[in-house]
Amino acid sequence: MPYSVLNSFGEQEPFSYKKVYNSIISAGGDRETATKIANIIERKGHYNMSTFEIHKVIKNLLAKEKKASSMRFDLKYAIKRLGPEGFYFEKFIKEVYEFLGYKVSNNQIVEGKCISYEIDFIAQKENINLLGECKYRNGTGTRIDVNVVLKSFALRDDVCSKHDHIENIIVTNEKFTERAIKYAKCKKIFILGWKYPESMGLERIIEDNFLYPITILPSFNNRYLEVFAKENVLIAKNLTEEKIKKLHEYKISRGYLSKLKLEKELLSD
Repeated sequence: MPYSVLNSFGEQEPFSYKKVYNSIISAGGDRETATKIANIIERKGHYNMSTFEIHKVIKNLLAKEKKASSMRFDLKYAIKRLGPEGFYFEKFIKEVYEFLGYKVSNNQIVEGKCISYEIDFIAQKENINLLGECKYRNGTGTRIDVNVVLKSFALRDDVCSKHDHIENIIVTNEKFTERAIKYAKCKKIFILGWKYPESMGLERIIEDNFLYPITILPSFNNRYLEVFAKENVLIAKNLTEEKIKKLHEYKISRGYLSKLKLEKELLSD
């Protein structure tokens, strides 16, 4: 019998078999596994079960079927492990855009007609100059509202008066409000977030290109975040033998690094 669940905003919404099924497929699970787990959740779920509880159950069931899919399924929470502040998220986004062929620099000062601005990242490719603002959220039940987009438009209006071929983009690990999306479309401001744009949200870019954060690896210890960021290894696939040698110089156990490398390789199974 259909039941309601509590989403991250504490709001009731109908349980969606399709959402559960599709989330498992997105994580690399096959149709048989997705059907099997979705049936279990539908059958054993209960009224007011939180989406976080559902996530944990799916992750544990996936781990018994295919560990790689279980890891990939944890993407949203792996990104939250880049917190609690936004510094490492900015570094992670830098590595993502570098993989996409951009030359990227963090924390740059750009002069506008009226005032100067500290930009989270500038991504350049051919005649494209993206001024990027990162909006990292570590909690649950938050969305990026229209005020953020209004500020971004004002920044572009000021900076474009002094620079050519400038576009700005807002990147977040959360969702945007409908008003923020509507305003961004109207003012032609690029926004990239969780499941937005619908066909190419941040999670899709990560999944399609295997740009999973290093925090998605089960054995990763967050006390090493600073070192891994310094060596540009916030994307798991960047953990190469060459990088392992560099990280070992920081007195990180080679055995531990080799274990992380094995987990990284498992991600692509």
